[in-house]
Amino acid sequence: MNHTVVVTAQIRPGKREELVRMLEEGPPFDLADKGFDRHLAFLGDQQLVLVFEGERAVTNVRSLAASLPLSEVTRMGRLVSNPQVLTEGRVWTASQVVTA
Repeated sequence: MNHTVVVTAQIRPGKREELVRMLEEGPPFDLADKGFDRHLAFLGDQQLVLVFEGERAVTNVRSLAASLPLSEVTRMGRLVSNPQVLTEGRVWTASQVVTA
């Protein structure tokens, strides 16, 4: 069963375009190697949302944070602030409509 972890952060003023360029490079890690099935990034005017999905997403996000090279952590720290990890969520799905 897949689990999802969401990380949110504020984009630092004037850093959005640099963050866009960084995101276009893709993640600075191998998804499968780090235990993720899927990774998404959503960008608003002032907010960054990163979504990590995998069987052990919470453990793998913590492990990833500890294993990223200092240069990547520093680079991200120049672009965003106030990161928050959200591990508790709710999921709703549309009911399947059965027609005769």
